[in-house]
Amino acid sequence: MNALHRLTTALAFAAGCSLTMPVDAASVHREDLVCRFTASTQADGRVTVSFHLRNTSAQDVHLLNWGSPFERAWRAPFVRVQAPKGELPFEGAMRKRGDPSADDYVLLRAGEGADVSLTLNDAYTLPPEGALRLSAAWRWHDAIAAGAPPRPRERHQGLDQDCGSVVLQR
Repeated sequence: MNALHRLTTALAFAAGCSLTMPVDAASVHREDLVCRFTASTQADGRVTVSFHLRNTSAQDVHLLNWGSPFERAWRAPFVRVQAPKGELPFEGAMRKRGDPSADDYVLLRAGEGADVSLTLNDAYTLPPEGALRLSAAWRWHDAIAAGAPPRPRERHQGLDQDCGSVVLQR
């Protein structure tokens, strides 16, 4: 009887511990974020690139905007530009950062989307004419499906985002 009591107590203790241990947040999956990328030439010759990101999952998602177009600035080369004479170098500002704040995250509610447009000429010296092949991709440095941002860097869960390629005839 004493052995049975110890076993029952141990099982009850283990069950109680499992209920109080921290549980990792649900993961954001790459296929939950659908991205569309377009480019157009304006009358003054400047090139506008636009991004539409949609959360197709059933849960809200917080995405750390660093190094993505949703930072609304050229802080990383999230677009690669191939001109007739080769790939163009990125000339935008790069940043080193401390820890993120809640304001550094984009909230995409379940089933909703977000749009942003930037001027490509602000980050690249474009040739005056000729076709450009533009490819858009970046890494979300943190993607949170449950809970609220920010979270410590050691708990960040990154996610690669491919937004496709376009050829712009100018």
